[in-house]
Amino acid sequence: MKKSLKLLMLSSAFALSLTSCTSVLDAPTEVAKPAVEIPHNDPQWQQHLERLKQINAYAAKGQFGYISPEERFSSHFDWQYKTPTNFAFTMSSNLSSKSLKLQRNARGMTISDSEGRSRTEADIDALMEEIIGVSFPIDQFAYWVKGQPEQQGQYVVNEKRQLSQFDYPVNGAIWKARFIEYHEDRTPNLPKLIVLENGTQTLKIRIDQWAY
Repeated sequence: MKKSLKLLMLSSAFALSLTSCTSVLDAPTEVAKPAVEIPHNDPQWQQHLERLKQINAYAAKGQFGYISPEERFSSHFDWQYKTPTNFAFTMSSNLSSKSLKLQRNARGMTISDSEGRSRTEADIDALMEEIIGVSFPIDQFAYWVKGQPEQQGQYVVNEKRQLSQFDYPVNGAIWKARFIEYHEDRTPNLPKLIVLENGTQTLKIRIDQWAY
């Protein structure tokens, strides 16, 4: 399965390099420092949070990019979220039939590819570490992708009452989340570009379409 994952990464990166001049790999990684940091008890921010919490089931589509000292790849993605134990993340290429799907259920995580191979792992952290080389909190990502932080976490809110950045510890590593850009043509504003870094690896997520 790991070999098929590498093949998908390579084919997806090749396809995107041919068809897109705006690959997510070229997206910026730094968020502008807020002119004013809004306190967490700010009424407008709390109202924004309540609107995010009301989005229980949703779909997001866009581009996913991965950068490390050893490799770089990008892929289209389709994220379908229903409940904390029922969601799926599919990576695919627009010039190839290859795809890779991560599907969460009550038993754990199932990873499957377009060639019919699949595997279910109860230890989700171990599976994510095998896939991307480090533990990644995909359960929490379901909230992060909406721009919704941990309720008691340390985070920064910008002057537009949007989540700007936060740090999250995972098994001795610190993931730094930066919300670079938002879709501001909708209420609530939802993220358009998110960058996650842990010191050696960078994940870039560009959301082109939201549905809920």
